Amino acid sequence: MLSLSSKKAQFFILTAVVIVGVFFTLSKYITPYAFVDTSRAVDAGEIFFFDNVKEKAIKTVEIINSTDDTELNNTLQEYKTLVQEVAADKGFNLVFDYRINTETVNVTMILTSEKSILKSDFSIPRD
Repeated sequence: MLSLSSKKAQFFILTAVVIVGVFFTLSKYITPYAFVDTSRAVDAGEIFFFDNVKEKAIKTVEIINSTDDTELNNTLQEYKTLVQEVAADKGFNLVFDYRINTETVNVTMILTSEKSILKSDFSIPRD
């Protein structure tokens, strides 16, 4: 009886090793095609942040909609401080400059990261 249970154990171990070997071999062939390239999502982080800051700067000027330059200047200064702090937390360097004119607000943005440099100059009409 002892030899029969010994042969069952050997067969079980041999079967387990063969199954593991088959799965390991299959994984070597399947793995290169199964991985998803997430590097594009990481690269898009700067672009997404940059576009978001630009869009919200436009919304900020549109919402204020005031002829009072002091109120607009104070709001844009708060916005500038906020976005530069958020950019620093994300590891970016953001330069956000603006000039308030009678009919427009001219904005210059430069975002610098380890991977890219993004720049935009745009004007926001004042209503």
